Amino acid sequence: MAEWTTRDERRAVARAEYEHIMQTASPDPAGAYIESGVIGYVFGEMWRRGVLTPRDRRWITLTCVGAAGAITPIETHVYAALKSGDITYSEFDEFVLHFGTQAGWPKASVLQMYGMMNIYKIFQESGEELKPHDFELWAEPADDGVRRERGIAAYEQIHGAAPRFASTAFQGRARLDYLYGEVWTRQQYLTRRDRRIISICSAASDTVDEEVTEHLRAALTLGDLTRTELEELVVHFAVYLGWNLARRLDDLLVEVATGS
Repeated sequence: MAEWTTRDERRAVARAEYEHIMQTASPDPAGAYIESGVIGYVFGEMWRRGVLTPRDRRWITLTCVGAAGAITPIETHVYAALKSGDITYSEFDEFVLHFGTQAGWPKASVLQMYGMMNIYKIFQESGEELKPHDFELWAEPADDGVRRERGIAAYEQIHGAAPRFASTAFQGRARLDYLYGEVWTRQQYLTRRDRRIISICSAASDTVDEEVTEHLRAALTLGDLTRTELEELVVHFAVYLGWNLARRLDDLLVEVATGS
């Protein structure tokens, strides 16, 4: 039996969820997009589905709006994530670093800018003084051989398999040495599960099938996410980057999960 019996009851629940997630008053349902889309489905159904944690859903949302370069959603969702307490500013700052390796520094810079603006706004609202935040320092320098060994070891831990031989500067210096050896290994503010969610959504936003497949397989094999959780990730992803991209992500998940 449905939890509501009238449209007004359904709308009231959805608007309350909007205010809980976005940390602001919900808009009046004055048109089809707001009433049936934003209030009705996004907050009345999708955000209330469970399975994933609020923190998981914040990472999916922030990655998707950042990948889309959608300024108003970036501003409002960064504010909501920080204001709600689901994500600390130090965690958000670390997210921006990881996101930068996935979507590029220009898009990450936009997120970083709105993070700074919104944390200042939140402290102003509370009347508290904004203080410098903690962050994890860059890895200690090491010679080339040690750095490469560290990257290979990190890749194996993250994917459960050895990487291919690095035959180009990108494969070695950028991917193994830096991305895996010096970003994925940072553990102070993001978990491997967090980074996995961010990486899957980033790769899927650009339909990078090989990268998506590698992360889906590793997530299932290493226990970072269950198939049910990944299916729910696809539902959430669909809202922020569209059903077309989500359909491809869903197909890849089925292929990986069933071995077909």
